[in-house]
Amino acid sequence: MGIWLQREEKIAVVLLLMALSTLAVAYWAFGISGSDEDVSLSGKIVSIRETRTGGHLIITLDSTPMQIFLPSRVAKEVRGSLSAGDHVQVRGHLTEYMGRSEIEVSRPFDITRM
Repeated sequence: MGIWLQREEKIAVVLLLMALSTLAVAYWAFGISGSDEDVSLSGKIVSIRETRTGGHLIITLDSTPMQIFLPSRVAKEVRGSLSAGDHVQVRGHLTEYMGRSEIEVSRPFDITRM
């Protein structure tokens, strides 16, 4: 016993399959990811600067070309306790901002002086 679809139903099924195929290709081609990759690294702080707005901090280490991003809720906890020249251990999520990879620290205890 087979299921017979009307012409309009067949067109709807084909369009649905095309939409799903397009989403699958976009997911593969653009690297869209539902979860961030956790990373851990250490190095010497080269610079610490505050963003123009929001009270966030951007830290640069000598061991990676990626920036370390501290959102304001983390920045206010560590501000003043870190300075250029300190050796630190950083844990965070690998994210992308304006086409560049960066490490986002989500908790104050994920950046520690060594």
